[in-house]
Amino acid sequence: MKKYFKITALLMVILLMATVLFGCAQKETSQNNQSQQQTNQQNNNSNQPVDTVDAIKKAGKLVVGTSADYPPFEFHDISSGKDVIAGFDIDLAKAIAKELGVELEIKDMSFDTIISAVLTKKVDMGIAGFTITEERKKSVNFSIPYIQGGQQIITYKGSGITGKDDLKGKTVGVQLGTTGEEIAKKIEGAKLKQFDKVDTAVLDLLNKKVDAVIVDFAVAKAYASQNSDKLELVGNLLDDAAKAVVLRKEDEKLLEVVNKVITDLKNSGELDKMVQKWFVEFKPKQ
Repeated sequence: MKKYFKITALLMVILLMATVLFGCAQKETSQNNQSQQQTNQQNNNSNQPVDTVDAIKKAGKLVVGTSADYPPFEFHDISSGKDVIAGFDIDLAKAIAKELGVELEIKDMSFDTIISAVLTKKVDMGIAGFTITEERKKSVNFSIPYIQGGQQIITYKGSGITGKDDLKGKTVGVQLGTTGEEIAKKIEGAKLKQFDKVDTAVLDLLNKKVDAVIVDFAVAKAYASQNSDKLELVGNLLDDAAKAVVLRKEDEKLLEVVNKVITDLKNSGELDKMVQKWFVEFKPKQ
């Protein structure tokens, strides 16, 4: 009988230990599962695309890349005694920043580096008189057009150049990375002289170091108006190009904001006022 009780007691002890061990194992498994779930959630969160609109609002500023050498689109205005970047594109950037409820920060850079800056997130978008092209659309998104335009030949008076066909054997100034450069490359016999800045190209034109410059119509018109005794526009537009804002392909929500701003400016008549201000009344300084 005593032997029976001893065996029963031993079995109960073994059963109790097994229950405790099983409970501990379950607890550890549950903790491990919870830890794994937390890790998975963190990984999922890190893999989710960042909402650029939210990020801009959180930062309190919209960072726009431009090349401030392209009046009247963007340029350095020192008329007030201070160096301020101004122009048609800058007014557009201000309107976008206002829609987002944030401050505007302009980063001035070489035109041919802006798209790279957009793609590497050094800036939120590029606004610099960008022409919509199929090649550019391979890497970035464009907003709806905010202005129509085209490339124009500007030359000094007495050059003998009357159009595209007269550029054979002539030295043509172009800005690096622009549509004007691409068009000039296709002109048979033309000799290209490439510039980082448009104002430098125009200065060379005034000094007759180049025979012509190919730039956007609005820019060519502005420089010709300021130097009406020396410069003139010749020939027809070399293309029919619309200007738009450059954004990253994944920033669809930001694209919607930009398109809304452009549409609102058009519908309200404010865009027409901007065109009058910058493409009619404005005169660039040399």
